[in-house]
Amino acid sequence: MRCNAVSKCLLVLLLCAAPVAAQDPQFFRGFTASPLRLFLDTDIGVRAELGFIPPSSDFGASFEYPVWKKLEIQGAASFSPDKKQITHNGYSFGVSGTAILWPYASLGVLGEVGYGRLWTSQFTEGGTTPAAGVVLRTRYEYPGRLYIRYLFPTGCVWATPSNPCTLQSKRIQGLTMRQEFQFRPHIRWGVEAGIYHFCDQSNPNDPAIPRTCHWAGTELVFVRFQFPGARSDGAY
Repeated sequence: MRCNAVSKCLLVLLLCAAPVAAQDPQFFRGFTASPLRLFLDTDIGVRAELGFIPPSSDFGASFEYPVWKKLEIQGAASFSPDKKQITHNGYSFGVSGTAILWPYASLGVLGEVGYGRLWTSQFTEGGTTPAAGVVLRTRYEYPGRLYIRYLFPTGCVWATPSNPCTLQSKRIQGLTMRQEFQFRPHIRWGVEAGIYHFCDQSNPNDPAIPRTCHWAGTELVFVRFQFPGARSDGAY
């Protein structure tokens, strides 16, 4: 589909972009370290309502790159050994690219494109996942960021002459909230919760057969270990 092709192109551009300047938020304490921030990431939580056997976890790496005073790009890749309830096996891999525009020092607007793929003994599925939202610089006990994203549905539903649609898209969409804290100069941690709407498989060749749809919630705790060279205990 053209939407998926455009989203994949945007994802490649976000992941491959190069920096031209450093970020300099004026409402907070100065950030003078190297602009490139690299992380090792891990999380654990529950995604049972999305069809995975708990507990859920994934492991990966990510980066943050201030491109300009008001623009930042982020990229991430992760692997998850989570098993599907229907097959009792499986694993998945995902990548994402995010661009954040900071019209104000404490408020940013983000656009994101992700791609994920799941392998099991009975089926393989994958798709592009665009999202949009806002990010707030916060300071409770520690400086941090609050990310609020809305995930938009993509993928085929019914078969057409040009697309047989052998595996229907779940058309997953929903809201995710992620609060992150700079706990130490080299450690971030936080919590994430999401609520999603998605649909089960039906017959892609017969639109008269309705699809059964559900609401699902997810909860997880994550930790990010920052590589030396761009550590900070102030706003970021």
